[in-house]
Amino acid sequence: MYDGYLWFLSIVFVLLFNAKFSAPFSYSKLFDSEFGRYVPENPNKIKTDTRLKYEKSTHAFTLDISEIRNVSILDHFWKSTGLCPPAPHQEAYKYFLSPDMRQNLAYIGSVPQGGIQQVRIHWLLDLVTVKGFQEGRPNYDFSKLDDLIQLLYDNGLQPGFELMGNPSNIFTNFENKTQVYWWRDLMQQLAENYIAQYGGGYLSRWRFETWNEPDHHDFDPGLNITVQGFLNYYDACSEGLRRGSGGIPLIFGGPGGSCRSTSFSKICWALLDHVENGLNFFTGQKGNRIDFISFHKKGNLPNNSAYIIQSELGTVDAIWSKYPGLKHVPIVNDEGDPLVGWSRLYKWRADVTYASMVAKIVAQHQKMILAKPGNKINYSLLSNDNGFLSYFPAFFEQRTLLARFQINNTEVPYTTFVRKPVLSVMGLLGLLGETQIEANIVTVDGKVIEDDSDVGVLATTHHPQALNGTSDSWQASVMIYFSRDTNPCGANDTVSLNVNLTGLQPTHKGKDMRLVVYYLDGRRSNPYNVWLHQGRPVFPSISQLTEMRLQEGPIVLQAPKVFLPEIGWDTTLELTCPGVVVLIHICDKPDSPPDQTNGLAIQNITVDQVLISWSDKCINTRCIKTYEVERSSTLEGPYTNINLIDTIFTSIVFAPVSTKKDDTLVRGFYRVRAVDYWGQHGEYSLPLQYPDTGASS
Repeated sequence: MYDGYLWFLSIVFVLLFNAKFSAPFSYSKLFDSEFGRYVPENPNKIKTDTRLKYEKSTHAFTLDISEIRNVSILDHFWKSTGLCPPAPHQEAYKYFLSPDMRQNLAYIGSVPQGGIQQVRIHWLLDLVTVKGFQEGRPNYDFSKLDDLIQLLYDNGLQPGFELMGNPSNIFTNFENKTQVYWWRDLMQQLAENYIAQYGGGYLSRWRFETWNEPDHHDFDPGLNITVQGFLNYYDACSEGLRRGSGGIPLIFGGPGGSCRSTSFSKICWALLDHVENGLNFFTGQKGNRIDFISFHKKGNLPNNSAYIIQSELGTVDAIWSKYPGLKHVPIVNDEGDPLVGWSRLYKWRADVTYASMVAKIVAQHQKMILAKPGNKINYSLLSNDNGFLSYFPAFFEQRTLLARFQINNTEVPYTTFVRKPVLSVMGLLGLLGETQIEANIVTVDGKVIEDDSDVGVLATTHHPQALNGTSDSWQASVMIYFSRDTNPCGANDTVSLNVNLTGLQPTHKGKDMRLVVYYLDGRRSNPYNVWLHQGRPVFPSISQLTEMRLQEGPIVLQAPKVFLPEIGWDTTLELTCPGVVVLIHICDKPDSPPDQTNGLAIQNITVDQVLISWSDKCINTRCIKTYEVERSSTLEGPYTNINLIDTIFTSIVFAPVSTKKDDTLVRGFYRVRAVDYWGQHGEYSLPLQYPDTGASS
């Protein structure tokens, strides 16, 4: 399939690990926000770990990578996050449409190359209200839900649409035939409404899913769902979406629960039995569709990543044993976080520990499931549930992508955010290609270390669809991670990697290649540590926020430099505890500069502070050094660059320090363009005026 790209890439890694565990690192205690008390971590949860250890010894390794043998397709199966509004759910629109959530979604949508595309959201149907009844059937007002869907769309995102909620609390019993038909009609109107607004192409990418974790019985007040009622609800969802789709295939699955023992997860197993053996409520015939099987398998302390995969494989095996007819159905773990309890406080959630775990978990799923010889699991999505808004006093330590600061000591209170390493690592994952290539770490005695070890690699290539005349080009990406999950480690634990790249040459061209190295670690890309050194300010100043943002990462360890395959490249990397992620990106020069940046948008944060975002959907290359964001007081210019540092993310905060309490320094016209690794500039976006007076372009 990939004839014409005969080349050889070898990387030699010599890893010298000096482990000093005499002074273990102490993580924070667990804060249970629901009950307002501190709960000590349970040391008895530690399980026997058979992975390769690096304690009190020195290890040397070699990593050889060759594209001569393609291993597997790499679908980017991790591009999802999720969130839940606070109670009461009938007022969820205040949360979803708040200025804070608008900023949050802009940040999520700014991950390079669509690094996050789906936001799986609880209680969406509580944004729908009943306007009245016509001929005994409800008429619905979708306007608040419309506003949220538009907000997602504007940020290049799509909902993971949980069919969850109770419009105006009219539903009480899904064993009532009338209410089952009402629900089917609601699903039909839902599909018709959004296909009319956005077209079938957009909706065909949505994942419609059943009520979240139904066996936990977290239903709206007054709505009691029995096992049979849930099966009726499922058929009503399926039939209503089909009737409203106009022939467009809409994806629908479930049960979106833990799927544990049959004694606990009664609804989960009843649903799987229903789709294989049951009769459809509306047709009375056997045969009920399920487009994906979703469950939730999170990690556990301290070996979080291994626990996720073990739980997933055990659940899939149990499903296939009971229902062999479902072996072809795609598998989704749409709450696959390293640990339960999003609001609980852990220091490791604040820094690169969390980010390196995410990289490790993604790599392990690819290597231990999808690329495993003989694999039959159609694993289609691994989602983290970390799109929440953090709250005082947990600015960084909750399971979120961003640190939220609610600045209440100013004349006009406002909210602003700082990107955490766990969001930055999603940007690095977005630079991976679509083909996994062979990459093994080997000890000096020739032993290949296991894929569930603390140090690992995932290597990929990208092949342009068109070889000539575009800004796309051949690429290789090598992601290296060091993660001990949440296991304690000494402050001086390091892995030294001597890296040597030689022989990298795509035969069709390869005449002007560039190499870039991105880096996330606990020293140079740690805004949490900056905040700690600032004295943990509750209301950080503009200069303090700027200092944090300068460490958001990823750090460019090696700026774009000429890569000559016949000479190669070598360096030494120091990987330190508690975690590191390195992304080596090699690009062949494209025939054209990046295409035009578009989708420029500006949100007000407060006086003289704005969040600027744009889209990279059309630039047609991953080989981006930075974006140049420019401002002018007039449409004609001159324009001045306002970037403090280079960025591969498609958003920045512009917050000039000013003694004036007005918008003088941020008013004006803005434009953005992409710059690739060779310094080639793309076309500017259309200029946008802030505030919008209708005078721009």
